[in-house]
Amino acid sequence: MFRHFYRVASLGLLLLAVLASCGDQSQAPPYVAPTIASMFGTVPAIGSVFPLAPTADNAIPPPTANPTTIAQATITALGENKLIVVPVYNDVLSGSWSIKNSVQTIIDVQNQEYVDQGRFAIKAQPQSTSSILYFTLDKTIKKYLLRNKVQALRFYLSGGNYALSKESMVVAVIGSNIHPYWVKNDTSVRIEGRITNKQPVFSETRLFYLGINRAIPPKTYVKVILWLNDRIYDPPYTYVTGFYIKTDKVSAPTFYIDNVSLLIQPNSW
Repeated sequence: MFRHFYRVASLGLLLLAVLASCGDQSQAPPYVAPTIASMFGTVPAIGSVFPLAPTADNAIPPPTANPTTIAQATITALGENKLIVVPVYNDVLSGSWSIKNSVQTIIDVQNQEYVDQGRFAIKAQPQSTSSILYFTLDKTIKKYLLRNKVQALRFYLSGGNYALSKESMVVAVIGSNIHPYWVKNDTSVRIEGRITNKQPVFSETRLFYLGINRAIPPKTYVKVILWLNDRIYDPPYTYVTGFYIKTDKVSAPTFYIDNVSLLIQPNSW
């Protein structure tokens, strides 16, 4: 009987021990998942990103009275520096060139307010919604300008006190299949299969197609160059007889043109 009591007591003590151990486990600190930070090390802080220092390639030029090229193509790669420069205006109109056929535009050919190079520039003040500064050749011309020899028209443009939008004006080169000089109502050049009455026969190209991809700042001259071979919608013609700049008095209240020239193939002038 004593032995039986001892076994029961022992079993009771064992049961108490087990219950005690379960109570202690319920008070243990919660399980913490391992972090992966130690596997990759400390994450570095993100530093400031500094802009590129201004260079000749990315600096925006301040307004200036000197020529400024605005995002133009590399013209020298097309041969500009290898062509003959035939002046149209450089302080004065050259040879047989005239501006008397301009339309609704007040013109001063010896203006000194904004000059690119030399002493004078042409000042033009449009007076209507369709004003044209028109350069034309008259009958006194001594050397004909064959279209297949003339490569480009080049001039320098400024809005003076005004900015000029890249859409503010169009430029066109005019020609003839009969006359080596400009003749009013010359219809010798036509586009096959198209009625051209009261429609421009020659391409009128806006500034943004001539490399000017943003507004020209006030008091700034830019170089504008029109390559004739790029005017793929122009009909074929024999002689270059003139060119014009068309705008309106709202888009360009006043503008200036200087150092106007044609670029001709070598050994052809």
